[in-house]
Amino acid sequence: MGRQAAPSLPADFAQVYRDHVTRVYRYVYARVGNREDAEDLTAQVFFDALEKWASYRDEGKVAAWLLTIARRRVADYYRRHSRPLSLDVVPFLADPHTPWDGVEKEEELAHLARLVAQLSDEDQELLRLRFAAGLTYREMADIVGRSEAAVKMAVHRLIRRLARMWEASYEHA
Repeated sequence: MGRQAAPSLPADFAQVYRDHVTRVYRYVYARVGNREDAEDLTAQVFFDALEKWASYRDEGKVAAWLLTIARRRVADYYRRHSRPLSLDVVPFLADPHTPWDGVEKEEELAHLARLVAQLSDEDQELLRLRFAAGLTYREMADIVGRSEAAVKMAVHRLIRRLARMWEASYEHA
């Protein structure tokens, strides 16, 4: 099967923007931790995507393509600013699809942030892609270069590990 050419501009790109701006912003915000920089970087991501739109081949992986651009932009941001990566993935973990459904108290979120901070950079990135960007396992697999099954298993194990860490921290308190 041949690749399809990218849809025409600007209407099709405008739809891509509407469909994906929130997930790109949430991912970037989870990485940089402040609204202003996240907005600027999100705009840069879509500017980069628009510049490359003519060469993009639609294979149903638009989200993965955009998040790959976002990851590069965030890496550039940290090279220029030399600041540590943000751990602001925690608010996105208070999502109904996680074991922390209904977590609302600041103390619990702060405690969860401390647990997440103990994870490897790779594990934190999986959490950002899944919960901040809202990507599917397939989209995550495209970004991190692993199989969908491997990514799904890694996230499942990561959530179970966080749940055990959570429980253990309260058992020893």
